[in-house]
Amino acid sequence: LAMTDAVEEASKATLSNILSASQRAKELVRQILAFSRHAKQEKILLNLKPLVRETFDFLRASIPANIQLKQQFAPDTDTIMADPTQMQQVLMNLCTNAAHAMEGDGGVLEVELSKASLGPEDVQFDPDLEPGKYVRVTVSDTGRGIARDIIDKVFDPYFTTKEKGKGTGLGLSVVHGIVKAHGGAIRVDSEVGKGT
Repeated sequence: LAMTDAVEEASKATLSNILSASQRAKELVRQILAFSRHAKQEKILLNLKPLVRETFDFLRASIPANIQLKQQFAPDTDTIMADPTQMQQVLMNLCTNAAHAMEGDGGVLEVELSKASLGPEDVQFDPDLEPGKYVRVTVSDTGRGIARDIIDKVFDPYFTTKEKGKGTGLGLSVVHGIVKAHGGAIRVDSEVGKGT
C-alpha cells in the first residue's frame, strides 16, 4: 500500500511537469504562428479603453500584489481601425513584460492613452508611417530597465533576457509585427534601474 502511494505521488509530480511543459509548448506554438503568418485581420472601429481595463483585469489575477496598476486616458482619445484580438495581444505582451521587469521588487505599471498628431517631419525616418492623427499607447514600468547594449535587440525574434523556461523571445517581435501591420510604430525608452 505504501509503495502504491509513493508511485501515485511520483506520477502526480511527473504529470504536473508534463502539463506545465505542454502549456509552455502551446504558448510557444501560438507565438510562432502569430509571428510567422500574417493572420487575417478583422479590423473594426475600436476604442482601446475597454481593452486596457480588460487587460488589467487579467493581469491583476496573475501578477504580485506589490505591483500597482494605473491607467490614464486622455478624455478625447480617438477610436482606431484595429483588430481587437491583436490589440489585446499587444497590450498583454507589453504589460506582461513590464510586470516581469518588476518581479520581486514591485513597482508601478501604467498604461496611458493619448492623442498624437504626426507631421511630415515626424515620419521622415519611418517609411511605413503616414502623417496624420494617431492614438498613442504608452506602457511604462518602474522596473530594472534595459541596458543600452541590448535595447536595439528587444524586438528581434527569439531574443530574451529571461531565464530558460520563462520566455520565448517572441512576445515583443509579435507586438512589433502587429503594430506595423496596423500602420503604427513602436519605440522603447529605458534607463537601467529606473524603468522602461
